[in-house]
Amino acid sequence: MSKKIAQLTFPKFVDLYAKNSIGTDFFITEERQLLALSEYPYRSEGYIIGICTRGTALVEVNLQTYDAKPDAMLLATPFHVLRIYNSSPDFLCRFIVFSKAFLRENNVSSHLPESLSFFKTTATPVIYPANEPAQMLLNIFSFIQQKLQEQGNHYRTEICRSILTAMLYEVASIYEDQHIIIKNKQSRKQELNMQFQNLVFQHYKEHRNVQYYADELCVSPKHLTETIKEVTGKTAGEWIDDAVVLEAKVLLRNHEISIAQVADEVHFPDQSSFGKYFKKHTGHSPTEFRDKVTG
Repeated sequence: MSKKIAQLTFPKFVDLYAKNSIGTDFFITEERQLLALSEYPYRSEGYIIGICTRGTALVEVNLQTYDAKPDAMLLATPFHVLRIYNSSPDFLCRFIVFSKAFLRENNVSSHLPESLSFFKTTATPVIYPANEPAQMLLNIFSFIQQKLQEQGNHYRTEICRSILTAMLYEVASIYEDQHIIIKNKQSRKQELNMQFQNLVFQHYKEHRNVQYYADELCVSPKHLTETIKEVTGKTAGEWIDDAVVLEAKVLLRNHEISIAQVADEVHFPDQSSFGKYFKKHTGHSPTEFRDKVTG
């Protein structure tokens, strides 16, 4: 796969993975290897539900790292920046990808994804359901795949859309069961860290100071920094900087966007101040980084 792919558009996704699809707004894969992009993060244009069926890998979602293992489930949105790496030779998974536009047909609400708990920006993007519910979802995947192959079925699109909608509610039920388990295991410090991480990835473009996040969470900057450092090994300020740099890296891999536009996108007053900030945190100028990853 080309290193130039930072934004996985539907046409690119379909070209890379889909044997059967409905247009470029909905497809499901066979059991196969996922992308292993090494150090290079990317963002999907669509919503993704993936299930690991064999082997292991590391999945980084918005700078948080999770273990992929059999039955682990990835629940990603266009909001997430993904990286999948260190996969074992036998690592396999299946995933389904769809757009809001696909759901909007037949009067299915285009806001359905955001109304479900597992696609909210505060949701945990990787969960570990038991084998039985994971297998149930894989059976639904297979059923959708079967319908996609029925080229002579005049209603296959409508049938697939209906099955997908039903599946989303099944996933929501599984997620909420898992989320209760996760919440019950969290300490107050871990909960504060989760709230902080969610806020950072909503506001890092506009707010790069710890004071803003401390105010939003009703704690002192000192308490926030010490807590985040204790839980994660990095300070609150380092997490904010890492989120800004991650976004900049994704944008810089797209040659259709100028460096000045990247600076504007991440809310720097000018290209020069962005360049100094980026080099301070990566050791490379924006131009050097762009040449390195796309050359």
